[in-house]
Amino acid sequence: MSDPQLEDLSRDVDEAVRRRARLVQDVLSSGPARAAREHGVTRQTAAKWAQRYRTGGAAQLSRPAGRRRTTQELRRAALTAPLWMPTTKWSTRSIADALGVSQSFVARAWEAMRSGTALSDDLTGAMTGRQPAVLGLLVTSEHAVLAFQLTPVTRREDPAPPARVGPAVQRVLRTVLASDLVRREVPATRPADVTPFWDEVLDAADPDATLMAIGSDAAPMPAEVSVQGVCRDVGEWLALFPLFVEWGPLLSPAAALQLENELRTWARTPRRAFTWVRPTTPAGESRGPAARAAVRHLGPERALADEIVVTIRQGIAEGRLAAGDRVTERYLAGRLRTTRAQVRTAMRLLERDGLLTITTGHAAVVPVLTTNDVVETYAARRALGTLVIRAAVRWSPQERQSVEDALDALERCASTGDAHRTGEADIAFQNALAEASGLVRIAPMLEILADHLRMFIAVMGLDYAYPIDAMLRDDRAIFEAIDAGDGEVAAERWRVKIDEAATYMLGQLSAGRSRPTGRS
Repeated sequence: MSDPQLEDLSRDVDEAVRRRARLVQDVLSSGPARAAREHGVTRQTAAKWAQRYRTGGAAQLSRPAGRRRTTQELRRAALTAPLWMPTTKWSTRSIADALGVSQSFVARAWEAMRSGTALSDDLTGAMTGRQPAVLGLLVTSEHAVLAFQLTPVTRREDPAPPARVGPAVQRVLRTVLASDLVRREVPATRPADVTPFWDEVLDAADPDATLMAIGSDAAPMPAEVSVQGVCRDVGEWLALFPLFVEWGPLLSPAAALQLENELRTWARTPRRAFTWVRPTTPAGESRGPAARAAVRHLGPERALADEIVVTIRQGIAEGRLAAGDRVTERYLAGRLRTTRAQVRTAMRLLERDGLLTITTGHAAVVPVLTTNDVVETYAARRALGTLVIRAAVRWSPQERQSVEDALDALERCASTGDAHRTGEADIAFQNALAEASGLVRIAPMLEILADHLRMFIAVMGLDYAYPIDAMLRDDRAIFEAIDAGDGEVAAERWRVKIDEAATYMLGQLSAGRSRPTGRS
């Protein structure tokens, strides 16, 4: 069973702790040699931290109790806070509380984001008679690059005042600039890995627009990018913030929210370069992963709701919570360093999805698993998954690669012999299939049902350990059938997989009820 404390540390405030936890996770799933290559450390370092974890648990990866974080470490944590805070509705106060510093310390750390530079002046000159809009963001191990299009603006005798940039978009801009500070955690990026990004940027640009790109460091750019800016250091990169605010709304609210959610998700485990390109078609019409993410992750409340589910599952795994227990808003707000009002809104989303039941007294009840819950959930996944798989036969090369990556991750987890970790990878594979289908309404439904399965498995605990070889066998067969263009064979393999999984869970649920729980 995977260690929930290790999962917690992979999202820790302390960057060093996060890196150790992620390194150990990869050592356990793929071995020290491969993990060392992906994290840019020696094999001895990877083996050392894995051994400390095996002998002393997750606590061995935390900062020593007697060692205080340096001012530089705290400043870096404040600058990267938009990426690791549990909710996007952060403030200087909530960041200060999370770090144990004053609000004025956070404000001083952000001073670099309040003054212009020589590069800002040059870029302002390039804006004359043009309106900028963000086309895409690329973050590799070597640099971060923001791509823009500059559209000619028709002169008016009585020009309208520039549109104001709202607080939500300003938070997104800070998140974008913070991404450069975590790029050293990204494995080495090959030039071929970023070619698709530039191809998508060129496709997304308007025909009459001028292309501009700003890099946090020197970066190769295609010839079509006629206006280029390169920052001398991280301070100059962060100092772009007031310039971007002055330029007006660079992103629509929907695109900004989409970019923020994808960037924060990536920053938790930045195992590859990050790429995001503005959708070229209206929401719900694109087959790209960005459009689908906007359907599932509708806002900061949804992101916080996902964190609440994870927190409850971890509480169950650690024995602090059990089926039927009440979880209060106060407890969750304290664990997630956010407000009770935000927790309340997120809990309503979870109640709507059927993951929690809200009771009087501002609390939720941990689900008590029933036979009907299992039957209904698996029946829904069986039907919706069949539609997804038939649609996935038309996947694009990029979508196929994302599914193959998920299958590779499943095989690495299977090699460890950890049934629970492999089960999580199996669900991730199924979600990757859903995203590759292009069904923008059905895919999010399957993701919500996957959250139900995770909650069921957490409640069942050690009673549930679905056979690893069955997961591998079924997922390989489904992938190979889709890859061969045979949607009917793939759909039949899916139905067999779901039926067998439902039968197993019902059997374990029945067996678990016939034994004493051991809980007083």
